[in-house]
This record gives sequence, C-alpha cells and structure tokens, in this order.
Amino acid sequence: MVELDYKKYLEQIETPPKLELKWVWTVAGPGAIIASLTIGSGELVWTPRAAAAFGYVMVWAFLYGVWIKGIVQYLANRWHTLTGISTSIATAKVLTKWFNLFLTAVILAVMPMWFVTLSSLSAQVPWAALGRPAPLLYFWIVVVVATELLVIFAARLGKAYKVIEKISLTILWGMFVAFWVATLIGTRPDWGAFFANLFIPRPIPPYEDWIRTAAPDIWALTPLMLLGSALGALGGGIQDYIGYQAMLREKGWGLLKFSDEMLKKVHEIGLGKLPLPEDEESRKKLNGWLLATKFDCGLSFLMVFIVTIPAVILTIEVLRPRHMAPSGLRLVETQVAWLTETLGPWAGIIWWLGSFFALWGTFYGLHEVYMWTIYDLVRTTFKKFADISPNKVRLYLWPYLIVVGAIFFLTGFSLPILVAFASAATHLFALALWGIALLYLNMKYLPKAYRPHIVIVILAIIGICVYLPYGLIQLIQVFVPTFTI
Repeated sequence: MVELDYKKYLEQIETPPKLELKWVWTVAGPGAIIASLTIGSGELVWTPRAAAAFGYVMVWAFLYGVWIKGIVQYLANRWHTLTGISTSIATAKVLTKWFNLFLTAVILAVMPMWFVTLSSLSAQVPWAALGRPAPLLYFWIVVVVATELLVIFAARLGKAYKVIEKISLTILWGMFVAFWVATLIGTRPDWGAFFANLFIPRPIPPYEDWIRTAAPDIWALTPLMLLGSALGALGGGIQDYIGYQAMLREKGWGLLKFSDEMLKKVHEIGLGKLPLPEDEESRKKLNGWLLATKFDCGLSFLMVFIVTIPAVILTIEVLRPRHMAPSGLRLVETQVAWLTETLGPWAGIIWWLGSFFALWGTFYGLHEVYMWTIYDLVRTTFKKFADISPNKVRLYLWPYLIVVGAIFFLTGFSLPILVAFASAATHLFALALWGIALLYLNMKYLPKAYRPHIVIVILAIIGICVYLPYGLIQLIQVFVPTFTI
C-alpha cells in the first residue's frame, strides 16, 4: 500500500504560534460556535428543568456530563489535526461505509427535531414578552423566514463561517457575564451544598410533590429521562461534533490545511497505520499545532460548564423555592425571575433581549454546523461526492430541515418529548458509538508517540460505558415510559 508522505507535508506547514491571551478571540472559533450552539438551549431551558426538579444533588451529573463530551470531541479534533484526515473518512475505511451511513441516518432523523425545538424557543421569547397578542405560529413563521433569509445571504457572500464565528463568540461572552453578575450580586448560593454534590456521584432522586402541579410535563417524564434530556442538550451531540471537527479545516492548523488532499488520497489508497515522523523536531512541530486544538476544544467545554454553573444556581436559588420550573409553553418565561428578582424589574428587558439572541443565535448557528456535519459525512462516505461543495449540501439540507421541522411544529409534537428522544439518540447513544470508533482510530492507527495520554483514554472509556447504556435505556423509555431497570 502506498503511504502518505508526511515528511513532505510537515515541510510545508509553518512554525506553530505561541500561546497568547488574544487566542481567546483569535484562535477560539469552531469551539466557540459549538459552545454557543449548545449553551443557548442547554443552559436556558433543559438544564434549568432538571435543576429545578432535583436541586443541588445532581450537579455532579452536569460536571461529568460536560467533560465526558469534551474528551470525546478532543479525540476527534486531535486526530484531524495530527493526521489531516477527517475522522469520517477514517471510520468509513476502517469500520466500512455502513457505520457512517448509520450515523448519517440517525443524525438526519434528529436534526429537524432540534430545528423545530430551537426555532420554537426563539419564537416563544417575543410571544411571551409581548403578552401573547397572537398565536405562537405567527411568531414562529417570522423567526424562521427571517433566519433563513439571513443564512442564505451570508452563504451567498461566502462569509457564513466567519459570521457565525463572531456571533457565537459575542453571545458566549455576553451570557457568561450576565449569568455570573446575576448570581453573585443577587443571590447567596449554598456553596456548601454545591461543592458537596459536585464531585461525588449520587442516585437520581424522585420528584417532589410540587412538580405534579407546577410542571406536569416534567412529572410525565421519568427522572432518568429528565436528566438525560438535560445531559443531552448540555454540551451538544454527535450532529454538532462531527461538524465541529470538520470546521477545523477552516482554521488550517498543522496538517488541517491539507485536509482536502488527504481525503482524496485516503479514498484512493485506504487507511493503514499512519507513518507520522517520530523524530523530536517533527513531534515538536505537530504537538505545537495540537496546542491550538486543545485550546479551542478546552475553552469550548470550559465555557459550557462555567455558564452552566450560574444557570443551575439561579434556578435552584430563585425558581425552586418558589416551586417554579420551565414547563409547557413557559419554557423560557419563568427564567426571567433570574434577573428581575436578583437585579430588579428593569432587568426584565435585558433578560428578554438576551434570551432571544442566545436562543436565536443557537438556531442560526445550527444551519452552518449541521451543513458541515452532513458535508463531512457525505464526501467521506462516498468517493463520487468527494468534491461536493458546501453550497450543494446547503441546497438540499436546509429545505429538508424547514419542511420536516414545520411538520413537527404544525402537528403539535411536545418539545420535551422531542428533546428526550433526540438527546438519547444522538447526544448519548450515537455519541458513545462514535467515541468507541475514535478511541480505536487513535490507538490503532497512530504511532505510539502520538497516541492520547492514558488519562484521556480511561476517561473516554468511562464516559462511553455510561452514555451507551444510558442512551439505550432512555430511547426505550421515550416509547415505553414505564420501562425500568
């Protein structure tokens, strides 16, 4: 088998840049997009639902849930940066195209569910803020049409990635500041209870009686399903993560600049053990570029976690004592108390504006991230589509999301049930399968000098062993709520 000439590629890449403070704005890109994509609904809606129901006793699940996903994502990003080869072409060659086709089918089934969920949440903000003067459908149509026109305009200009990158960074830092100001100024958190439950896993408690009347749609879910929905939405899922590692190509770090060339070569020659040079100079150069990948991925999941903390605290300290929880058609309405009861009535305006742009930014962002996911899977699974353009994928994917999403909306599907199913399918079960594949690629096809640290491997295995059965159980419970283990 003809091997890839990595020495030739290494000669063509620049010296890696040194770590600087400005990386927070210049290097952070794909990671910021993924963080803002998941923070919008994860922290404003789905995590507060679980925090209101369980209190501090389950904060450990949010900690481990975020970082397990971060480790799986890092395995994908490091592979792509070190080899220049997309993880999707690697899984297609090693595990056959049927593995990719299975993931693609699951992802395409779930994407419209998140489309309608996020568009509905975006529409609910002005609908609730304006006193519901018209049916929610009118607000939903306006949000969807305006968003589609904007994403099409950005794509036509060829600026889609750059626009979403800057929007994501702005939303990310804005939410971080607002949540922490409200938490530290307006509440007196029970830090003892918080830290006592942060690291030691505890069993999921049953619901308290007030949930039955205050949040009947939460009561209708098993505690396992409620927590699974929160963990699924928190930090994103495989439909986001495959797009994340594909978007790294836009940064051109290390061997990523040769990603398209590598794709065609692997289509031709297959994938054997990769002959990465193991001399000190080569390792120093590649590992130097890997630092940018570590920074982007680490900052992404760090931001998810440190925005999750104040959201959880605000829910427990402000909403839970008042027996309030995001529920029914009030998925974004009760959280206004976070700011109005901590900073004053005037903060309600800030809340409605901030929550709209956070949720709408997430809705806007999924168009581009989902495009990258399908783009990566299609061109790597089928050789004849290796040269397909992103715009071609947009041409078919976006109408599919709109049509199927509209069907979900008009037929009145319950958003919590949709999220429970979507979370179980792509954020837990399929993510765990992908994690197994990534571990295998990193350990089998990379030279020993480039394999992930044993700590990363152990944590990834633990996460996979939790998410795989958890996802399966939650999928069953979506259809058979009485199922228990």
